[in-house]
Amino acid sequence: MNCDEFGDGLENDCVINREKDPVNSKIFGVNRRSNFSRKEKGNDARLNGKNSNYQKKNNNDRKNGYMTSMFRNNPEVQLPVAILNKQVDIQASNKNRNSLFSTSTYKDLTDLHAHMVANLEQTLGVTKLTTVQSQTIPVLQSGKDAMVQSETGSGKTFAYAVPLIESLHKIRPKLSRTDGLRALIILPTRELALQTYENFIKLLKPYTWLVPGMFTGGEKRKSEKARMRKGITILIGTPGRLLDHAQNTKSISFKSLQWLIIDEADRMLDLGYEKDITSILSVVDEHRDESVPRQTALLSATLSEGVQRLAGLSLKDPVYIDASSIGSTDSECMAIPDSLLQYYVLAPPKLRLVTLSGVLLQKLQKGQISSKTLVFMATQDMVDFYTELLTTVLTCLTMFKLHGNMTQVERMEVFKSFKAANHGVLFCTDVASRGLDLPLVDRIIQYNAPITPTDYVHRVGRTARVGQKGEATLFLTPHEAMFIAKLQDHSIVASELKMDKCLTSILTMEFEGEHVKTAEMAANVLQSRFETAVLEQDRLHELGCNAFKSWVRSYASYPKSSREVFNFKDCHLGHYAKSFAIRDAPRIIGGIGKPKKDPRMKNQRKIPKADSGALFKKRKSDKAISASEFDSGMKAKKRKMN
Repeated sequence: MNCDEFGDGLENDCVINREKDPVNSKIFGVNRRSNFSRKEKGNDARLNGKNSNYQKKNNNDRKNGYMTSMFRNNPEVQLPVAILNKQVDIQASNKNRNSLFSTSTYKDLTDLHAHMVANLEQTLGVTKLTTVQSQTIPVLQSGKDAMVQSETGSGKTFAYAVPLIESLHKIRPKLSRTDGLRALIILPTRELALQTYENFIKLLKPYTWLVPGMFTGGEKRKSEKARMRKGITILIGTPGRLLDHAQNTKSISFKSLQWLIIDEADRMLDLGYEKDITSILSVVDEHRDESVPRQTALLSATLSEGVQRLAGLSLKDPVYIDASSIGSTDSECMAIPDSLLQYYVLAPPKLRLVTLSGVLLQKLQKGQISSKTLVFMATQDMVDFYTELLTTVLTCLTMFKLHGNMTQVERMEVFKSFKAANHGVLFCTDVASRGLDLPLVDRIIQYNAPITPTDYVHRVGRTARVGQKGEATLFLTPHEAMFIAKLQDHSIVASELKMDKCLTSILTMEFEGEHVKTAEMAANVLQSRFETAVLEQDRLHELGCNAFKSWVRSYASYPKSSREVFNFKDCHLGHYAKSFAIRDAPRIIGGIGKPKKDPRMKNQRKIPKADSGALFKKRKSDKAISASEFDSGMKAKKRKMN
């Protein structure tokens, strides 16, 4: 890569107009760094006439008062021709996909009660069946177990909720709270459990004698036990808390359990819940009255070996339902809704932050004020930092954040607030990548690329749900461009969104007292504002350092199978530090070795001792930096060496 030879994030050429960028010129003295440059005496090929256009461009910038390093010494941004040619073939084959919606309606299902059909139409505005609903509801109403595969956002919740409620409300004499638990629904995350619980409340509006309940953790067990003693007909929860109650709460009884639903099974296995679910199944089978028939449904977007193993434990002679839009023609294909527009942006590390800002400002430029955006990031610290940084600088946008290290009260409050808001940007980790149905979310931005195409599918599934339109934008650096080929191997095609087009949106901002003519100049001013905010606010600087270190640890720990694309050795840490708006060198941020007496370093900000420490050293005081947000908290067993 054609990167800065020093590799410390400090560029030799920056803004040279002191009046336009006093922070660069006065505090850091970057205009004096040329005295210590190794590029002297005409060694630079650009100064020897090999690139006269580049030299002319620099002269024009100097006349306008700007000389920025953001757009220089960047790796080449170009996608291989073979990848571009393959896009055409995949787009042609994708035209044969099945439609998300079927031709039938809920009125066509003769076994449904009139109250259920009327409630669906009047309360929820639902009349037409999706493909997965038209195939699953008749099977479950016939009393058979089902194993359902369908893409995210296809209406799987109603596919099992409608027949479940139909079977319970028809029982005579009518069920009451004292009749015990009749249905158990297991979901991977608290937010998805809350969303499913709210859907059941709406569906149960005509049947007030059926009582739903939700156990998700983050709440005192005492209050959950009290609700169980009063009586719950349909219990919705996450595996850990459900297992705790199943083993320790005497008031919960599975004796009369008739329904068991395992939703988002692949996600639960990814989070390491296989043992918890197996234990729950054992407790249910141990206490259930064998005279009471139990019906089980397992739903998943993908069918991995783990999902099939779980199906073997829980299902009995199941009916396999493949309602994915790709059909069964290609096992390597992954289902993406046809209404989803997919883009990717190839942005050098130094330009990632301003490019993200440009993408976020695009909707305002088009006048679409009522849009919602989800921005996926790799770590919790990145979510905390970027939410506060962009809230400080881009005041025209409303920011939210959601990750697994927040308290239960905070997570629920953010989830409800963002769901009720007319517009906003939600920064989140993969805790929000499965099952959530957030109204009006019309755009997904993946600022950090997912490790696998499967993770990509689940992230983009938060938009374009049940036939609605949406778009997804994937950020990649030039050395990560081969991830596009990985997506194409699963028949996923994205179009390129030019970085220059994203930066043009920054011109819509107000630059008081600044002489801004071009998108490049606007990007430089905006980057300077980000860096000034981090420089002047100690809390923001501390959050930025923590975010940078957490990103380094995250990227360096990618599995070996993905290093063909995400290779930490290809990362220029100095350039990536600029995407965190940090002017300190990476060795200062992470404390890698002791800085030598270099005149170029004398004006750098001193990092507090609390922020120092080896970049790959785990901090004892803050487990969340290096631990997954889904971590169980149990200490790992030490292996004995032979």
